[in-house]
Amino acid sequence: MASFAVTNNLDWTVSHRPLVFVGNNGEFVKWDEKVAVVRDDNGCCLGAVSPSYETVQNQDLLAQINPMVEEGLLTIENMGYLSHGAKVFAQAKINQEFRVFGESYNSYITLLNGHIGNASVAIGTTASRVICGNTFAMAYSDLSERYHHRVGVNDRILESTSVLNYVNGCMDAYSTKVEKLASTTCTSGQFRTAMESIYQKEASKMRNIDRLNQLFYGGRGNEGKTFYDCFNAVTEYATHYSRKTADGRFNYSNFGQGSRINIRAMRVLTELASV
Repeated sequence: MASFAVTNNLDWTVSHRPLVFVGNNGEFVKWDEKVAVVRDDNGCCLGAVSPSYETVQNQDLLAQINPMVEEGLLTIENMGYLSHGAKVFAQAKINQEFRVFGESYNSYITLLNGHIGNASVAIGTTASRVICGNTFAMAYSDLSERYHHRVGVNDRILESTSVLNYVNGCMDAYSTKVEKLASTTCTSGQFRTAMESIYQKEASKMRNIDRLNQLFYGGRGNEGKTFYDCFNAVTEYATHYSRKTADGRFNYSNFGQGSRINIRAMRVLTELASV
């Protein structure tokens, strides 16, 4: 069973260690096709990867945001791991709030890394509606970046400017799109059309359509009146109802199918609101 843990630090490393098995003669035989990935602090084996898999240590992942934390632009509020450390994550809040149609928002940078080939290094964005606590993947555009664990991955991560660019400018563009959605009325028929376009299937075949309809009219801060209520229904479903477990919802809404659906939702709803 996968573990999901929130912790105050990720101050441990992983190392690659040889894998062996017992041969037919009862002696140990080294297996060169794979190496074990082991947490150095507790000796837990997280999985196996190819010998060429380049590890990104936790502290190197956090180096993406540490300079801005030291400058006071960001505050690390949440970090932890899934599957005993096979995946690690960190979330940092941008200290300056922004407002859209009278609502206050906090914006977050989310970092994710997989130590055993189960996830690329990923940089994503989330936001929290302060008025109601609804946290969701940003979905302005595909702001997330991914780096595969090939040779040189650490250099590519250190050269990335995506976090700095996001902190410096993307929120203005996102706010403009949200204001358009919040000022445009959405009928029940338009809501149904939007859901079919966003999830790319007929409403009659969507198992989540009743829940989405409920969230459109009565989700956190929603009244079932605007395309912004549509957007919040989609994002609240991703973060609160899409999966049975907390780690499942975290992966889905930040870096999995849910993040792609949220991005599509912003595009579809912006187009409908402009008709």
